Amino acid sequence: MKGEQGFSLVELMVAVALSLVLSGAVISVFVGSHTAYQSTSGTGSLADSGRFALDTIQESARGAGFMECNHATSTTSQTILNSLASALAYDFRFGVGGYEATGTGPGNSLTLATSPVADASLADWAPALDGSFNPATNMQVKGSDVVALRSSVARGAPAYTNADIPNGASSFVVANASTLQAGKLAVISDCTKSIAFQIGAVTGGGPATINLTGATGAPGNSLVALPFGFSKGALVSPLTTVVYYIGVGANGNSALKRLELVDGTVNGAQIFTDEEISPDIENMQVLYGIDTNGTHVASAYVTANQVADWNTIVALRVAVLSASPPGSMPRPAAAPTFNLLGTVVTAPVDTRLRKVFDITITLRNAVE
Repeated sequence: MKGEQGFSLVELMVAVALSLVLSGAVISVFVGSHTAYQSTSGTGSLADSGRFALDTIQESARGAGFMECNHATSTTSQTILNSLASALAYDFRFGVGGYEATGTGPGNSLTLATSPVADASLADWAPALDGSFNPATNMQVKGSDVVALRSSVARGAPAYTNADIPNGASSFVVANASTLQAGKLAVISDCTKSIAFQIGAVTGGGPATINLTGATGAPGNSLVALPFGFSKGALVSPLTTVVYYIGVGANGNSALKRLELVDGTVNGAQIFTDEEISPDIENMQVLYGIDTNGTHVASAYVTANQVADWNTIVALRVAVLSASPPGSMPRPAAAPTFNLLGTVVTAPVDTRLRKVFDITITLRNAVE
């Protein structure tokens, strides 16, 4: 029809070009925002995992060796538990124990696999991992240290004896059994001395009689009578051993995991309860501060296989390598390296952000 006009070819081409420029700008903004979000989210994720891992270990370490109102390093702290059943789980002579991953001490180097390598060979740690580590067998990751922390159960309400206990007693009475049950590991302490033992039986509720005899299952007691007496009002509390290690997590990546005697309860043949604490923790290195001159201050920090007497440990240094989810950064040209307490760890070439978190922890019960 006369007077009707359309767009010319040139006008259409200009419009298409402007549309492409505008679309490109929008896509560029979207990609940039998405990349920034992934980077920020990844940084937050690795920071949360790393800090939570160290906070959890620190909470256990600060109370290591606590035997109610006595401590494991005291000359008046004893145990009648058969620790040979598992030194890792039951050796309450020491508040701290550890296992050094072979070839990962300060000055050594370690290359992480693209996917965590589970290691069932207990001999790949020094000293060799205890057999009671079996809940984590085929799950512990090669190249990471293991630390064990022992104490009476924190934040629990102890039971109190309601009469003096004579030397050689095989049972005693507490005002209330509280959480004490047959088979549990416990400690009795009157602040001048303490004894770790396994409860054989509990009769009554309030008052309740705690028997040393009749304990079934590991570890059992090496004596059926207390080697010394306790005064009225002595405290009785469950014991726990907590073991931190790097294992294969629920998402298939490395994670900080924990073996635990929950509330002093021994879980049959497997002994420990195993749980994941913090995901995407790829490596852990631990050094032990030894007091060689009686000042309660660490004079040197050594690996677990260099500790001659675990009762000289007054501090821990712990470093963990935390990783973000994939896609948090561009793939680097070369494999990045990280220093964990003198151990050089080479990470895979991937799109994960990584950061080292470390802490020095004073063992409160070893220095007071």
